[in-house]
Amino acid sequence: MRNLLVPVDLSEMSGPVVERAACIAQSFMSKVWLLHVIPSTNESVPFNLDRDVLRRQIAGQLRLQREQLHALADRLRRERIDVTARFLSGTVSTTILAEARRIAAELIIMGSHGHGNVYHVLFGGVGQKVMRKAACPVMLVPPHPTKPHWHWLHRLKSRNVSPT
Repeated sequence: MRNLLVPVDLSEMSGPVVERAACIAQSFMSKVWLLHVIPSTNESVPFNLDRDVLRRQIAGQLRLQREQLHALADRLRRERIDVTARFLSGTVSTTILAEARRIAAELIIMGSHGHGNVYHVLFGGVGQKVMRKAACPVMLVPPHPTKPHWHWLHRLKSRNVSPT
């Protein structure tokens, strides 16, 4: 697996998703493509809001999100993983699928927020949309993941012990 696409929403789920991706990337010497998608909105601004204030608030949020994305990328680089961080705007599931095609992703690793079936029927879910349309396998990391079964390998590696 040369290319792993790891879409993150920068919620608390992003940490476990990136950890899982790191384990896989180290095992296969894969390149990780971290992706954060800003949902595009075409909503008009209510007449009673100051557009300049709103613009500054949005700019501040985008700057913070970009910093968070780069902090995740730096975490992977400290583990000697080849990583590229991408910050894109668009419809989230469509942008993830387009990026997967662009980089020829062999695996998409993303978080699942664990909403129930009723939620997904009413609102849909990015993970489910990506799973249905992706041309490669998709790994959904659950909201409260257990320690990956290969965690022992990382521990041995950090102690310079061979697993065999």
